Amino acid sequence: MTEEIHENNALITSLLVAGIGLLGVILGVITTNIITWKLKSKESRLRILEKIFDKRLVAHEEFLSIPKLMRTTISDQEADENNHFITYPYILDSKDNFEDFSYKFYEQTNFKSHWFEEDLRKEIFFAQDYFQNIAKELKELPEENCQQFGKIVKPDFKALADSLEEKILNFLLIDIHKINLNSKNRNFEYSRNEKKERLNKMELYTKWEEIQALKK
Repeated sequence: MTEEIHENNALITSLLVAGIGLLGVILGVITTNIITWKLKSKESRLRILEKIFDKRLVAHEEFLSIPKLMRTTISDQEADENNHFITYPYILDSKDNFEDFSYKFYEQTNFKSHWFEEDLRKEIFFAQDYFQNIAKELKELPEENCQQFGKIVKPDFKALADSLEEKILNFLLIDIHKINLNSKNRNFEYSRNEKKERLNKMELYTKWEEIQALKK
């Protein structure tokens, strides 16, 4: 009887040991699968973030061509009182030049604006409003007065080019690792009053009468 009890106890002990071992194997497999899944999820997220990082970097780098075009000037060989050549934006050398620039600006902004950081996007939309007003004035100007018009608004082009370039470089040097593209609670444009206040300070409006005289 005692021997039978010992055999039963030994069997129970063996079963318990086997059960504990099996449970350990199962828990080990589950733990390994969870860790593997988390690692794969992290790797997938990092790959996605890397793609976003590259897209944002390329979009900002390519947009640098816009302020460079805006800052490019040419001269008609006239000189000012200090004997310095008077220059004007190459973009406004002719109506065709402005149309070419408008297409490049549209291509760089409308298809890539979702990659731009918030401050740059605001400035781009402001520049877009400004160029729409430039286009409106050009339609009413004789072709031969485009260059004179360019001389008047040259400071506007330089100021806008500087502002756009500054925001691009700030992103490339400081904010490039901020991957968040969440559009909630973000303002993509300056307020109506902000835009109006800035536009009213630009040569396009402060020298309104001088520009209107070019249409005659």
